[in-house]
Amino acid sequence: MNRPPCLRSRLALATAFAISIDLDQGSHVARPACRQAGRLNVSTPRSQVRLLLIRHGESEWNREQRFTGWADVGLTLRGMHQMQEAGRAIRQSGLVVDRVFSSVLVRCVSSVDVFLLTAECPSITRTADWRLNERHYGALTGSSKAEAIARYGADQVQAWRRSYHAVPPPWTQDDVGRLAIDPLMDSSMGPQYAGLELPPLAESLAQTVLRVTALWQELIEPALASDQTVAVVGHGNSLRALVMQLERLGEEAVSHLEIANGEMRAYESGAGRELHLKCIWRPSVVAPISKIL
Repeated sequence: MNRPPCLRSRLALATAFAISIDLDQGSHVARPACRQAGRLNVSTPRSQVRLLLIRHGESEWNREQRFTGWADVGLTLRGMHQMQEAGRAIRQSGLVVDRVFSSVLVRCVSSVDVFLLTAECPSITRTADWRLNERHYGALTGSSKAEAIARYGADQVQAWRRSYHAVPPPWTQDDVGRLAIDPLMDSSMGPQYAGLELPPLAESLAQTVLRVTALWQELIEPALASDQTVAVVGHGNSLRALVMQLERLGEEAVSHLEIANGEMRAYESGAGRELHLKCIWRPSVVAPISKIL
């Protein structure tokens, strides 16, 4: 079969993900309308289903229940399978995606690779932007929940995780030595960080919402206005920022919103092009929703 150019360059990835996943078995959805005969049911007219929000597949630190933030951690095999199943669901639904946005972090970029390969996309425009990066967890980066609680106390860790405005302690050079990683090291490298004058040392969810909203207004909203069908592959908190706007959630509600690895939220356009949540789809190989996102 002749594959489009966007897939041929990634053909080598196929062998790593060439497993058979039955979409009729075990998938979990929030709304019955989301699936029909075991498939993602977005078979309404193409002009109605306009936006997909997709969380990246399980990463190595998701599996280990560690705060990840801007640390560049790769996908697990489970995470690859989750994105393969998401791509297959889109392919079987008949939905055509015109443009994909993602963060610049490897767990998102790799998720897009697998998703597009399995979806057998046509020629598609991909945009990786740092503003879709995960919330920066500062000195919590790399710590497990248990380690963070031992260091700071359970109440304080819970406040950092679930408060809309709370900011964790900042990332320092001591943390670089402690973990032998530097999640800021790419901030001065490459065009993907254009416009970032100084990298954050830690962020609240509110600060994450501000940068994600700026990207939405600058690039994603115009793409939707030009009748493109858009997929956004992001992280738990960067997607929370978009869901907050699209579903009109308050600060308390969005702080407790859970988005599973590989989960897709499909939005359709209504009167006046306003977007409404159509359904939520989760892969059958989804891991339990992590308590550390």
